[in-house]
Amino acid sequence: MAQPNAQDDFAKLSADLSTLRGDVAKLTETLAAIAKAEGGAAADAVTGRFRSGAARAEAAAAGLAEEGYAALHDAKTRAQALGGDLGATIERNPYGSVLAALGVGFVFGLLSRGR
Repeated sequence: MAQPNAQDDFAKLSADLSTLRGDVAKLTETLAAIAKAEGGAAADAVTGRFRSGAARAEAAAAGLAEEGYAALHDAKTRAQALGGDLGATIERNPYGSVLAALGVGFVFGLLSRGR
């Protein structure tokens, strides 16, 4: 149940990072144009520093994307392991599993009743 939310959140993060990269590129172009209009030496200094910053921001964004992929893979692996463990428990003790499910359903039913 939590996997679609994690995937949606990761997709949103990837889209935001892509938008950020585009914005940084546009900002770099704009600042370069302004700096070149003001003077050659100042333009080179500003452009170099901003490109350096843009490169660092892009590297950080790529690192975050890799961490996100790793976290998503880890979450999928853990969910699959939990599902396998739950299936094995149900196979070992089917009657107890049915009783536990009925108990949980009863509690949720009581909690969802309006007063």
